[in-house]
Amino acid sequence: MSSPDSSFSAGADRADQLGDELAPAAPGSVGRRAFIAGTAGALVGAAVLSSSAAAIEPGASFFQPLDPTRLCDTRPRPGLPGGYGYTRLSDRSIRVKVAGNGSIPADAVAVVLTVTGVRRDGSNWIGAYPANTAFPGTSNVNIDAGDSAVANLVTVKLGGGAVDVVSESPCDLIVDVAGVYRPASGPVSGGRFVALNSVVRPLDTRGGPKPVSGEIVTANLNGLVPIDAVAVVGNLTAVDAVSGGYLTAFPLGTDLTDTSNLNYSAGQTRAAGIITKLGSTSGSTGLVTGIKIFNYGGAHILLDVAGYITGSSAAKSSEGLFVPVTPVRLLDTRLDKKRLWPGWTRSIPMPSPINTRAQAVALNVTATQTGGWGFFTLHATRTPRREVSNLNVTTELQTVANHAISRISSEGVACYSYNTAHMICDLTGWFTGAPAALTTGVPVDPPPPGGPLPWSLNVPRMGLINGVYEGHSGSIVNTGNSWYWTGTGLVGQGAHTAAFGHRTDAGGPYRYQHYLQVGDLLYVDTADRRRYTYRMATEYITSKYASQILAATRQVGGETFSLVACSKTNGLPTDLDYRIVSTFTLVDWVDLG
Repeated sequence: MSSPDSSFSAGADRADQLGDELAPAAPGSVGRRAFIAGTAGALVGAAVLSSSAAAIEPGASFFQPLDPTRLCDTRPRPGLPGGYGYTRLSDRSIRVKVAGNGSIPADAVAVVLTVTGVRRDGSNWIGAYPANTAFPGTSNVNIDAGDSAVANLVTVKLGGGAVDVVSESPCDLIVDVAGVYRPASGPVSGGRFVALNSVVRPLDTRGGPKPVSGEIVTANLNGLVPIDAVAVVGNLTAVDAVSGGYLTAFPLGTDLTDTSNLNYSAGQTRAAGIITKLGSTSGSTGLVTGIKIFNYGGAHILLDVAGYITGSSAAKSSEGLFVPVTPVRLLDTRLDKKRLWPGWTRSIPMPSPINTRAQAVALNVTATQTGGWGFFTLHATRTPRREVSNLNVTTELQTVANHAISRISSEGVACYSYNTAHMICDLTGWFTGAPAALTTGVPVDPPPPGGPLPWSLNVPRMGLINGVYEGHSGSIVNTGNSWYWTGTGLVGQGAHTAAFGHRTDAGGPYRYQHYLQVGDLLYVDTADRRRYTYRMATEYITSKYASQILAATRQVGGETFSLVACSKTNGLPTDLDYRIVSTFTLVDWVDLG
């Protein structure tokens, strides 16, 4: 990551009515950590709805899908139209005209975009927010140092009919429009979001040959969405990419456009949310409704469907309308130092009135400081989790983001983590309706994996601050460090752990081990920034033989940490024929973030 420049303060003390959001932060310089750290806020206050059937949430809107169209491309490319309706505000920010731009309705209040950042010389982040407002300290696209181009779906409220896009560092920006939200004055037929009972995966090419570069794959959505649905809402994933490339989703029965939904690099698995206009075509079994996916570069393709947008023949209703908000950060696990470990689930409560008046929310979810390959799944808190994903990670220490529309329950939205990561969640709006019912218990998180070496060992009574390393015992202890006793457990595994260090009359890191008393504390900091606290339980004197030493370290039940050093039979320094074994029991552990 880049070094921080400054931090942002988002939030205000009030909201006058339903659909209002926290006032944005004062402007300032936009460092990478400032973006990722962001701020937390709450939406407060609510308007009392009339009992009239025609009453709808203030600020509610319906969705109108558009044929994928490029609004902005800052790359200097001969032969492309100039301007594209954007204005350069600085070397790091642009303003993109949306409402009234070409065939886009002039009354649009929010927009669904695919924003792509193109940068080849380092990590970066990009944020989109309502024009003519202060930057709220959130983001939508993250670019790691090895990425050449990264895209993400963006749902953003408009300000004066436009969107401002800011980048931490100068880079080229591409902005494609997929649809807009228009004001609703009452219940409507078309343009409402309907969530499926559970997310469904209708397309997974991993059962056959990997699609090659230039291949177009069809996603048949018959039976999954109504025949008159106008758009599909879901998640598109490229798996095990052959080379750098991209995916473009477009309606059946239409021609491929000069837009994209997802960019990937060789070897990556990467996901991007989509809200794509549906099309239809005649097939051997009749009319087929769905989308096509163009693959440039070569990768397996997954499509997960969360819901659809209703068409004009659907029944009128006020459910499924969208209430856009200025982006606000709901979660940043780095702030409370509670990252997600493998198999963990973190529930994100929704502020009032969303927790009682919404069926789903539009979010931007970011994983950072990742622990390796894995995926993350959003679902309504305390409802069944399906084997689908919203965000994918390929390697350690990635920062990757994705747009998601997720069902919520009265307790919010849950994020399941297959692997370790810090999670960041920004809210951009919500869909009217009833939260899902609570049908499962609170998930029980498994213990985190053992803490990786090297460790930092701190024993105050001994005045010891020492590194613990694995490898050849002689070379480690002869340089004044502690040797992790091979074959004993790692801290955090619920096992017995042992470390050995030198102790002589003249010195050595364990020279004062005989000063230890029952109740003394020992601290171990792991390489992934966890701190384990142990309390002295007992002490043994054993022979020099490894079998007896290890047997002594296992005399106390539970998770323990034992210090081992040479000793006389009375515990004083020192005799090569005997060992002192001081055993500590685990008290607690904390995540240092």
